[in-house]
Amino acid sequence: MALRIQDLYTFHVVARAGAMQDAAHELGVTPGAISQRISAVEERHGVRLFTRSKNGIALTTAGLALQSDVSRAFSTIEAAHEKHFVGLGHKLRITTSATFAHSMLVSSLGRFAEAHSAIKVSVETEDRLVNLRSEPVDLAIRHGLGDYPGLQSEWLCSPELMLVASPKLLDRLGPLENPSDCLRYSLLPDATGKDWSIWFEAQGIEASGATYGTQYGNDFLTVKAVIDGQGLALLNDVYVNEGLASGQLVRALGAAWPTAFAYYAVALAEKFERPAVSTFVKWLKKDLDS
Repeated sequence: MALRIQDLYTFHVVARAGAMQDAAHELGVTPGAISQRISAVEERHGVRLFTRSKNGIALTTAGLALQSDVSRAFSTIEAAHEKHFVGLGHKLRITTSATFAHSMLVSSLGRFAEAHSAIKVSVETEDRLVNLRSEPVDLAIRHGLGDYPGLQSEWLCSPELMLVASPKLLDRLGPLENPSDCLRYSLLPDATGKDWSIWFEAQGIEASGATYGTQYGNDFLTVKAVIDGQGLALLNDVYVNEGLASGQLVRALGAAWPTAFAYYAVALAEKFERPAVSTFVKWLKKDLDS
C-alpha cells in the first residue's frame, strides 16, 4: 500500500490543533477538505482515528497511538523546513496571564520586534491553563515551580511579588514574623487561585489549613480588597506602589523570595527545537534579566 505522507501530515496537524477548523486555517484549506482527508485515511486503513460529536473531535485509542508515533517525526521535518526554507520567519503564538503581559512582556516584545523583525509574535492573555498538546499555541509563560508533567520548562525570571496588607489589619491581628504567620490571616488569591499554594510549597510550609477570601480575578480589585482589610495578597509592584506611597498598604513580610517560584517558558519538548521558539526564549531570558 502506497504511503500518503500528505494524509499523515494532515492527521498530525489535526491531532495537534484539536479542531478541524484550526487545522484548516494552518494548512490553508477548507475544513471540508480536512474532514475528507481524515475520513479517507480512516476508510483506507479501516480504523477510527477521531470521535466526532457536537462538542468537537477527540482522538481514539488508535489515534493517540498514531499521534505518538508520528508527531516527533513531523515536528522534526517542520523544524528543518523552517530552518532551511523559512529561516526565522514565523508567527509565534504565546499564551500568558494578563498580569505578566501588562507588567513585563509588552515592553520586552517591543525590543524583541526590533531585534528579530522576521518573527511575528501573537499573544493571548488567558488565566485558564491552555492545553499545549491540542491547542494551536507554541509557547506558554506560566507562573509556578516549573514542574509540568509531559512538558519542558525553562526558567525565565523570578520577580518578587509583594506580600501586602492594610496596616489596620496588621494592628488588629498582629505582625508577620515569618511566612507561616500568614496562616493566621485570610488570603486573597489571584485569578488562577493557585498563587498562595505555590508560594507556601516553595517556602516548604504545609498550608492545608489556610483560609482564603474572595477571588476577584483582577489585581486592581484585589488591591482595593486588601486596602479594605479583607486579607493578605501577593501582588506585583505595578499594582501596589500607589497604595504603599499613600500608607493605605504596607509590605507585610520581608522574607526572601523563593527563586523557584518564577515565570517559566513551557512547551512540548519538540517545540523548543524550532528556531523561532528557541530564539525567543533565549532572548527573553536575557532581556528579563537585564
